[in-house]
Amino acid sequence: MHDIAWITRTFEDQMHMEASAIHRFENVPNNSVFRIEAKSRPYIFKVYAKRDWPEDGKIPFVYRMLTEHDIPHAQLFVFDREDARFPNGYSIEECLPGTTADRFTLSESETLLLFEKLAALVSRIHRIGMTNFGYTGGGTPAIWTTFSEYMYDVLADNAVSLIANGLMEAADLASLNRAMYDKLKQYDVFPSVLCHGDLSAKNILVNADEITLIDWDDAQSLCWMTDIARLTFWMRLHYDGRMAAACRKAFLDCYETTHDKSVYCELEDVLHVWHGLDSLTFLTEGALRKRLKALIRDSRNRCGI
Repeated sequence: MHDIAWITRTFEDQMHMEASAIHRFENVPNNSVFRIEAKSRPYIFKVYAKRDWPEDGKIPFVYRMLTEHDIPHAQLFVFDREDARFPNGYSIEECLPGTTADRFTLSESETLLLFEKLAALVSRIHRIGMTNFGYTGGGTPAIWTTFSEYMYDVLADNAVSLIANGLMEAADLASLNRAMYDKLKQYDVFPSVLCHGDLSAKNILVNADEITLIDWDDAQSLCWMTDIARLTFWMRLHYDGRMAAACRKAFLDCYETTHDKSVYCELEDVLHVWHGLDSLTFLTEGALRKRLKALIRDSRNRCGI
């Protein structure tokens, strides 16, 4: 449990203003997040759970890229990993007005409109070109020069966790990873762009008719299709089949790219297997894990791996 007094004092020291109220957000995975009121304005104070995630300098770098390309985002005031009181680091940024989309009860038409708006926003984000593929920290280019090189190492890392936790048999996973790697090498023809990394309703902030993406901790330099596949896999996990298909269509119809979107449709199920296995390593809820495994099986059957 984080010391509220230390958080309050750190905020006041950094922002040079007195905090009038502090409230911790409940049910936030991974990091600890607090809302602080000061001078009638709200701020977000985030205490990181891991020293190496998000990578050092990534959030300031991503926010600079968003600013340069006129993409709406919160203003970052502090990103600090040098304070001994917070060994994994912390950040302070503005608390934007609005409510995340997962907290709304939306009609079907409202939900489809939300994903149409998201498609327009993500299209703009994916125009931000990056250098190389993989993790982005402090503006330093990612280390993998092709997407397939990145995938080879990521699949190997995931395999260690999946096997150690008894979630997959080693032989089956080795065969599956080889099949995914062979298919995903087709991605090497596409450039690296800024990807949010966790497109879902919980990260879409809605304020009247405007939307903003929040929580860029998972941002990476990757092919545009990986971001979309993360979103459509999330749709399959949280909506029934008909609604997931409708939301997917609403997004893809409004997503703009100079690349051939039909290629995405050919590789989507392969990416869903990858995203599903990645989620399986940390998803512990029984019912949701069972559904996750079913979606992985379905995706494997549909793409023949």
